Amino acid sequence: MAAIIASIAAFALIGTSFYALVCATRARDKEKRRMPLEAVVLEFKPRRQQSANSGRG
Repeated sequence: MAAIIASIAAFALIGTSFYALVCATRARDKEKRRMPLEAVVLEFKPRRQQSANSGRG
């Protein structure tokens, strides 16, 4: 009986660890998808200003 309880506890621990890894991976993927969009917006405006200044000069 103790072996069965220990097995169930081990499976529960493995299951929760796997669930936590999946949640962390999803959160990281969402963050990676957001970052390039923000980087493009932040880098795009200065490039416009530089190209306009270089065109006038």
